[in-house]
Amino acid sequence: MQGVNDLKKVSVIAIVFGIVLFTMLIPPPLNLNPRAWRVLWIAFLAVFYWSTELIPIPLTSVLIILLLVVEGILPFDKAYSYFADKVIALMLAGEVLALSLSRHGVDRYIGVKFLGFMGEKAERVVLGMMLATSTLSMWIPNTAAAAIMAPIGVGMLGLFGEERGARNLGKAMMIGIAYAATIGGLGTPVGTPPNPITISNIEKSTGVVIGFTTWMLWGIPIALILTIIAWFILIAMYKPEVEVVKGGRLTIELEARKIGLLTGRRLQALLLFLVSALLWIIDPIASQLLKDWTYIASLVVITIHILPVVGTVTWDDVSKGVDWGVLFLIAGGLALGAGFRESGLVEFLSSIAMQSLSGYSPIAIVFAISLISSLLVVAFCSITATASLAVPLGIAIARGVGLNPIIGGVAAGIASTFAFILPANTPPNAIAYSYGFFKNYEMAKAGVVLMIISVFIATLFSYFIIPIILGI
Repeated sequence: MQGVNDLKKVSVIAIVFGIVLFTMLIPPPLNLNPRAWRVLWIAFLAVFYWSTELIPIPLTSVLIILLLVVEGILPFDKAYSYFADKVIALMLAGEVLALSLSRHGVDRYIGVKFLGFMGEKAERVVLGMMLATSTLSMWIPNTAAAAIMAPIGVGMLGLFGEERGARNLGKAMMIGIAYAATIGGLGTPVGTPPNPITISNIEKSTGVVIGFTTWMLWGIPIALILTIIAWFILIAMYKPEVEVVKGGRLTIELEARKIGLLTGRRLQALLLFLVSALLWIIDPIASQLLKDWTYIASLVVITIHILPVVGTVTWDDVSKGVDWGVLFLIAGGLALGAGFRESGLVEFLSSIAMQSLSGYSPIAIVFAISLISSLLVVAFCSITATASLAVPLGIAIARGVGLNPIIGGVAAGIASTFAFILPANTPPNAIAYSYGFFKNYEMAKAGVVLMIISVFIATLFSYFIIPIILGI
């Protein structure tokens, strides 16, 4: 049976690949140049393979880079240089940090302690779950944050016989965990792949380097605001039938006992986390002395975590525990974004967008950039693929209409994480959905409202607040 399934999978992979290669030979429409036409189809192939995972995600990234080279879009050296891009060091440091926290239970410890302050009122419990998930997601991968908090949520729901899909508390809590895991990633540059993709594209297009702390100055407020808004929406749509989660505090206490005390290696892991955060946070000062301090600090973070005696993980732990596929995914996304720029596809799409947006006010154009980016997430089912196209496009549109291109790039980057509508849009959604407490349409109903409000928030921050932070 497995052999038959593998054969079907190989057949689909081959058929789709063949169709794409054949379509590349067809003359491009709308005066699109042949190189841009080929990149468009490479992007389609990337989105299809990334979203279906018919082949491993890292292999798709290698395939993208291979096709960009073979099709003459990027030279070999440039295409493969994205595996060693500066932001890869940043994300690798984040992965090592997350591995250390997870290996010693610090992530669960923080999450459970956070929940302990929220009491047993049903609405506050949901808010507590969301805030804890969002906070974790700023420092560890979104998927990991959802995977840690979802079982805790299910345990609390099970205490008083919450049937899967039958009552509103389960819907609000589980959808809330999914949303918070996605939203929290906006808080820091290591929170989610679109953030480093945005930072890299802005530096390559404008020469402006966005440091770790600088990103946090808008990332954390946006994450906090959207988490609370998501909670309001979920409580309004799926108001819990009970006021008090009986046994909720007991669940937290039992979970805390299972985790244990903050001593020994766990305390050491927490201290290293605080040191790592401090190294990144002092970026505005340190970067005056050393250029690219954020990335230098990232290498220091990796080193201190693996060093004998001082460190909390071994190289063997890192080689097996780090999700190297995420690094490949980001490299593929960066290369694809370069392909969009080098082929003229971004220029072509931005010219069409500018014609459609001519006559509109600057803030309306920023809103349109954010909206386009958030809609691409629904279509692509990949926040990395969305950011790879949307950020260069946002930069080009902003530049074309006379706006500072950083505004367009950041707006597109932030909105490319708004994967709120479907379980398939992002792994945290899929994890929460897998427990069976809500239906597709129940997430979509809340997700549409949250996405629209989020686009407004992204627009307001990108147009009014971020320029003040960056001094542009």
